[in-house]
Amino acid sequence: MSKSIRNMLIFLAIVVGASVAALAAVDHHYKTQDGFLKGTTLNGEDVEGKTPEEIVGTAVSQYDGVTITLRENGEEALTGSLSDYGYSFSTDEMLQALTDAEKSQKESLSSIFHTVHDGEELTQTLNYTLDQNTFTQFVRAANLKQPRVASQEAAVTLDSSTNTYVVTDPVQGNEIDDTKLQSYVQQQIGDAIKNGTLTGNLTIDIPSDVYTSATVSTDTSALQQECAEKNRELALQEYKNMSVTYTFGNQTEVLDGDTIASWITIGDDGSVNIDDNQIASYVSSLASKYNTRYLDRTFTTTDGQTITISGGNNEYGYTIDEDAECSQLKKDIESRQSVTREPCYISTNDYGNPLYLGREGTDDIAGTYVEVSIDKQHLWFYKNGQLIADGDVVTGDVKTGQDTQKGCFPLAYKESPSTLKGNHEDGSEYSVQVQYWMPFFEGEGLHDASWRSAFGGTIYQTNGSNGCVNCPPALAQTIYENIDAGTAIFIY
Repeated sequence: MSKSIRNMLIFLAIVVGASVAALAAVDHHYKTQDGFLKGTTLNGEDVEGKTPEEIVGTAVSQYDGVTITLRENGEEALTGSLSDYGYSFSTDEMLQALTDAEKSQKESLSSIFHTVHDGEELTQTLNYTLDQNTFTQFVRAANLKQPRVASQEAAVTLDSSTNTYVVTDPVQGNEIDDTKLQSYVQQQIGDAIKNGTLTGNLTIDIPSDVYTSATVSTDTSALQQECAEKNRELALQEYKNMSVTYTFGNQTEVLDGDTIASWITIGDDGSVNIDDNQIASYVSSLASKYNTRYLDRTFTTTDGQTITISGGNNEYGYTIDEDAECSQLKKDIESRQSVTREPCYISTNDYGNPLYLGREGTDDIAGTYVEVSIDKQHLWFYKNGQLIADGDVVTGDVKTGQDTQKGCFPLAYKESPSTLKGNHEDGSEYSVQVQYWMPFFEGEGLHDASWRSAFGGTIYQTNGSNGCVNCPPALAQTIYENIDAGTAIFIY
């Protein structure tokens, strides 16, 4: 063997020996190194130099601090830890898997070289167990912050505080199927654990498909129309429940609620319109039935004759003030309260004197009146159907044209004593004092005539009064003491 060949062999032996020694040193270095080799990632994170125990400890600490929040309509509904949700973790399997992975990296020089040179991506999940009972008790609708309500359609209801119908707002229910909710939440948590994204806080939005409440309608137009109709009926019922009772002495005339309601129109906005024409028509019919003044009046005299006093000479009686009555009746109706009253009458003349005394239905005399027969020159005074006094009188002088006015008149007032002043037919003035003065028509009246020695007969034809009804003092006194202003005086 030549010297040169020998030298080359010696060199190669030295190089190989050095390489083997170097490889042995590398192998020893990595095999004795704690933790995973350079280039190792776990679930995408660099774990070079980290031991399986360190990695498992870090994972456990991360999961221990996790909170899971269920969110409803963008607001927190339920928050708890993993243990609240029933989750607990087992580290044994993960630790064993990581230990095996680390050992596999270091079992040969080639595996070490491969890992260091090319890197190794490890994936591993932390195994968990779920206590289903704990989960079921925690994840349920009853534990959510928002109370559960059933769906309720809008409805027409009676508001007792206002006694009117209102349309209640629809309520969209939020009842939840616990089984669906639990299935969804468990899936979301499981996915986060498997994906390695369950770190820190996990927020889960409650999906719409777990709700069981029916979807309500927001269109209340038909109900609003129904509500308006019911309120119209309710308002009309108040008018139907009332009445206006007119009194005519002990007799009555009733305007019933059904009639009143027929005059009412109620708008959708609740506005009430009362037909003024209907009111006027009713008041007019009332006046036609019960008015007695300025209408022909039939009268039965003491001796049984039936006489008729024309309307123009009938100043006694009742006249309904139709304008005032229409106004009052409308106010009564607007009050929706039953009323009992007399109609609004024109009760006095321009001088403030009464136009009537009393009535019983359409009978406005009711047995109280003074009757004077010019032909018989006699007077009768009845009160409540009883004859109080009667006697001969002297009426207006026929010869001088001062006849006593015929007709029916209310007693204006009475006065005692009184001084009568006026003019004779020839124009001369007179002034005479009487004890009992009871005027009934334009200066004519009943009074005592102490200057006369005789009454009755034909005295009135040539020596009558200036239009008054002269009475003997005793007769005048009896009448005066028993008569009231407004009493009817019949002259015929």
